Parts: sequence; C-alpha cells; structure tokens
Amino acid sequence: MKEDTKNLLITYGIVIGAYIIMEIMMALGLVSYQIQGLLVPLCYYVVLAVSLNLTVGILGELSLGHAGFACVGVFSGTVFSICMQNVITVGWLRLLIAMIVGAVCAGIVGILIGLPVLRLKGDYLAIVTLAFCEIIKNVVNVIYFGKDSNGLHFSMTDTASL
Repeated sequence: MKEDTKNLLITYGIVIGAYIIMEIMMALGLVSYQIQGLLVPLCYYVVLAVSLNLTVGILGELSLGHAGFACVGVFSGTVFSICMQNVITVGWLRLLIAMIVGAVCAGIVGILIGLPVLRLKGDYLAIVTLAFCEIIKNVVNVIYFGKDSNGLHFSMTDTASL
C-alpha cells in the first residue's frame, strides 16, 4: 500500500472515530448545548480550511475569494432546504440533497468566474477573486428570502433607502 493511501485511510479513520465518539457523547447527554451549537461553525470552518489548502497549498494559486464560492453554496443549499421542507420530510436526506445542490451551484459559479479569471496570474488573480467575494457578500446581504403561511417570498432590498 502506498504511503499516501495509508495516510489518507488513517485520516478518514480519525474523522469517523471522532464523529462516532461525539454522537455517543451527545446521546448520553455529556455534551452541553453550547458545544453542540459550536460544532456546526467548527465543521464549516474546517471545510473552508481544507478548500483553502487545496487552492493555495496544492494548486499554488493565490485565491482570496474561496469564501465567496462557499457563500454561494451555503446560500443555495439553504434556499433548497427551506423550499423542500414540506416535500422532503426526512431531515438527513434533505441535508444531503441540499449539500449536493450547494456544491453544484458553487461549482457552476466557480466555472463561470474561473473561465475568464484563471488567465490572470499572481496578484491580479488575488484582486479579482477578492472583488468577487465582496460582490457576493454585498448581494447576499441585500437578498430577502422568507417563508410564511402565504408561501415563499424573495426580494432584494434597496440599501440606499434604508
């Protein structure tokens, strides 16, 4: 067995073992609600760190906009989950499909942005990806998406009038 494959299997084993231990501890009531609430952002930041390591460490590209792509994925996955709440009642299945929808949407936006941007090198690539991240942040901040007894509502607020 190759050394890389062995290290990968060990890493997978550690992650799966930590997951099983946390599930057992939560089932027994040994984990406080505060720690349970912190597990979601912790896992999100781990995923972002791995994506940044892939982009900067392995690929060698200086991209500062990976959080923008993550924002697109999270937002689209959340919108999907809210829209399908009454259709897909099994929570873990809706989460799994929402993660796939978010990954596909982030991938599509990544391809659309990447086609013209990847011709740039070095600092120019970093500037454009940072600008994309700021644009996505501002767009998501003005979007209103809600659900009530009348159905789904989608609008964009005018920040100048606030």
